[in-house]
Amino acid sequence: MTSLSPKRFRIVPLERWERFLRLLRDQVLEPTDDFPTVRCWTRTNLEHLIMQVIKSDPDQLVPSTFYGAGEVIQGLIEMGWLKPIPIESEKEPASAMYFLEMEAKEGEMMIDPLEVLQGFSPNGVLCYFGVLSYLELTTQVPPFFHVAKIDQASVPPEWKEPSKTQVVEGSRLRNPMGTELFRFEGAMCYQTRRYRGLVPGVQERMSGKRTKLRMTTLEQTLLDSLIYPTQCGGQSVVFEAWERGMDLWNPDRMADYLVQIGKPTFDRRVGAMLEVLGIKLCSTKLEKRLENVGREVNGPSEAIALLNGMDYPRLNESWNVMIP
Repeated sequence: MTSLSPKRFRIVPLERWERFLRLLRDQVLEPTDDFPTVRCWTRTNLEHLIMQVIKSDPDQLVPSTFYGAGEVIQGLIEMGWLKPIPIESEKEPASAMYFLEMEAKEGEMMIDPLEVLQGFSPNGVLCYFGVLSYLELTTQVPPFFHVAKIDQASVPPEWKEPSKTQVVEGSRLRNPMGTELFRFEGAMCYQTRRYRGLVPGVQERMSGKRTKLRMTTLEQTLLDSLIYPTQCGGQSVVFEAWERGMDLWNPDRMADYLVQIGKPTFDRRVGAMLEVLGIKLCSTKLEKRLENVGREVNGPSEAIALLNGMDYPRLNESWNVMIP
């Protein structure tokens, strides 16, 4: 007796299949460091998990006599434990992804693009517009989302702030938004590359019992919006985020990030943004940091835009920053 059709699958005793299901359930009850969401899986990661479960009980689940990973996936789909996630790619067939929710009712699949992206890139860090929305720093609905692969190497000396336009890389044009992964529920999902030295602010937030979202902190996301305004939704979204963020931010934490990043152009934009918004600092740490940078502004530094890549008509002389 088996749980799967004997015409399509090898015959395995039902008790072995049920044993496998119990072991699988134990593996996906809580998120882990390697898999912050245990609900959304790429096919490759799911196959790897299945084989780990099978090999964990060699007495009952002998790989040579038990189902293969592909058969297990089909069986989980037939019994309703596993559902394909409807992702689409405009350039090539999207890699298969699955929603593993054992207790979900028929037709219920409550996931959002952030969790799907986290499942696609378990080691990635969610950032930009999607995080602004998640942190309720904007009222706009994101038409796109980003996950970043973090390069652990130090920031190279030749690093320059990105251009808002496409740039030539060899003989190819590189999309400044990043690499298109797939479209989910009408939103385009991108992967980008970032350096650890420029992203000191990363946090994990629980989203239900079986999902952690690894994302940039509020202060880091505000900093990102000054350097990557296009990826964060554009000027109106960025200004809304800063205005809303001033009631929620930790200025001391932002000061720590600025020290770790060590790029004066970041500090100058923060100082100019606070002046544009009329924000008076209540943080001695951030105030001292900006004062130290401000003393060097009247030197040979060239004017920069408040939001990188944007054109503005007026010069804020205190920070040598062009502003609206």
